[in-house]
Amino acid sequence: MQISLNIITPPDTCHYLADKESITECDLIIEMSSAEYEQRLLAGWRHFGRQVFRPRCENCNECKSLRIPVKDFKPNRSQSRNFKANQGRITLEIKEPFLSDEIMDLYDRFHTERSFSRDWPIKEDRDEFSFDSSFLDNPFPVEQWMYRENGKLCGVGYVDALKCGLSAIYFFHDPNLYSHGLGIWNVMTLINEAQRRGVPHVYMGYYVKGCQSLEYKAGFKPNEILSIKGKWIPYS
Repeated sequence: MQISLNIITPPDTCHYLADKESITECDLIIEMSSAEYEQRLLAGWRHFGRQVFRPRCENCNECKSLRIPVKDFKPNRSQSRNFKANQGRITLEIKEPFLSDEIMDLYDRFHTERSFSRDWPIKEDRDEFSFDSSFLDNPFPVEQWMYRENGKLCGVGYVDALKCGLSAIYFFHDPNLYSHGLGIWNVMTLINEAQRRGVPHVYMGYYVKGCQSLEYKAGFKPNEILSIKGKWIPYS
């Protein structure tokens, strides 16, 4: 593993809970293997591209790493309905990461809608450099999951395929297909694919109670969180 820079950010307004301040520790990685990153993931780190990070907030512990033991997962009624509705309608292609106009257009439309519906920061359209550094330029292999309905791209996810499980990095989808529940469908697909590959967990990133964009993660049960003592324990 080679690290070119380690920083701890100054306190800033939390992106998840507006009444909190956040501090982040970030390593910029030159070289890292999947096995090395797996150890970081198990200790509560995440990555976007070559940036490996974790929260270091002094007075808050609401960012909780959450994972789903796939062999024990039991879908609720809503998740079962989602699976039945989308099975056979939404197709999946798994590729190496690449960027196209089709992908960038979907990404821009998703973020524009979220800036209005969930008060996300407004970003510049066609920010290909940021997209590349977040999803395409990685120190180890990452999978690009592309969902289509009748040939039209409707969702894109980035996934780390590790021995400890599948780790969801990021997912964006067509905001005009809200009724399809594509976010739920993506998680259901991750769980099914983890079962098919014989890996034990799906890692969902950070769960933050009270954050509308992240609370859905705890709806996939049973699940586990990483405790402040560094142990994975049952949550809900």
